[in-house]
Amino acid sequence: AAAAPNLALIKYWGKRDSRLVLPLNNSISVTLDDQLMRTVTMATASPEFAEDFVELNGKPVEVTDRMRAVLQSLRQRCQRGQDLASWKVRVATRNSFPTAAGLASSSSGLCAFAVAVARLYGIVGDGGSDSCDADTLRWLSTVARLGSGSACRSLFAGFAEWSAGQRPDGVDSTASQLASAGHWDLRVLVCVVGAGAKSAPSTQAMARTVATSSLLPARLSCLPDRLAAVREAVAGRDFASLAEMSMRDSNCLHAVCADTYPPVHYLTDASRAIIDFVHRLNEASGRVVLGYTADAGPNVCLLAQPADVHLAAGCLQRAFDIGQVVGDLGEAADNSKVPSDWAGDGSGGEGATARHRIESLLICRLGRGRSIFHRRRRPLGLILTD
Repeated sequence: AAAAPNLALIKYWGKRDSRLVLPLNNSISVTLDDQLMRTVTMATASPEFAEDFVELNGKPVEVTDRMRAVLQSLRQRCQRGQDLASWKVRVATRNSFPTAAGLASSSSGLCAFAVAVARLYGIVGDGGSDSCDADTLRWLSTVARLGSGSACRSLFAGFAEWSAGQRPDGVDSTASQLASAGHWDLRVLVCVVGAGAKSAPSTQAMARTVATSSLLPARLSCLPDRLAAVREAVAGRDFASLAEMSMRDSNCLHAVCADTYPPVHYLTDASRAIIDFVHRLNEASGRVVLGYTADAGPNVCLLAQPADVHLAAGCLQRAFDIGQVVGDLGEAADNSKVPSDWAGDGSGGEGATARHRIESLLICRLGRGRSIFHRRRRPLGLILTD
């Protein structure tokens, strides 16, 4: 199975139940195209295996309690007999992008994990990514959620919303599609400024925020209106509104993190320079060219309409030291409204941006959500699916 990371436009931060991974608030995301960023996972089962085993990027990793919760839920619904459900599994997974660096690798990783094992157990069929009914897909989102909250959104193409739910057992905390990738042709420019592990794991940081932040209740109180505005913006393809809500929510999240005690700091000087860049570009252009959002890490993702990608990438290259640009820049656009000395190159212009380093600029389309490859059988009772 394969899955791509999703980018939260309205983020979840904090849980009402840590064991069941039940969030304090709804969240809305876009799933990225898996051509540039994806996780591919293969699951096998055999009576010869002594224990469950997980490998990430060629190296063994701990089978965490969350992974075991996913496996337990899937084994209980195995459609190929209890013998198969009783066998131990081996799961091999590989990311095409940095892991645990604030690029939502857990969303694609645990989504692909859940779908691959679900395929192994016959819970989803052979017909590809649309091979299960709506009820099964809704249930599968609750299973993926047990592995990583954001993983439930990566099941869906385009725009997805994860409902916080109200029930203590979490049955109503499910994800669903808001709009398909084809509904609105947008681009996400992923600015990778740091590929190393983020400064504080999200799970621990969230718990600390819930326990200590006096700003968290204020954030939660404004989210219903913000969520409604994003739903309306998606339905009406209102880019200016979508960009503003995404930027405001990103700023709010990082303010809450800074208010946590001890504080949690994910953004770096380069991150903040990109954020400032977006506001200056929008002001100089007289319209909203870009929006931004940053998850729990230093990397910043920019939202753009296809006609503005060439302009945005060109201005970024003038303002920053960019290692590589990967993806489709689109057609050249008229940037006559942007002064030639607008973007800081270290040599001029009021408010010029210092030449911070962006290691990679990845230009992504919106994606298709999870996908399932074909199944193969091996001798000696080993069943393999990918």
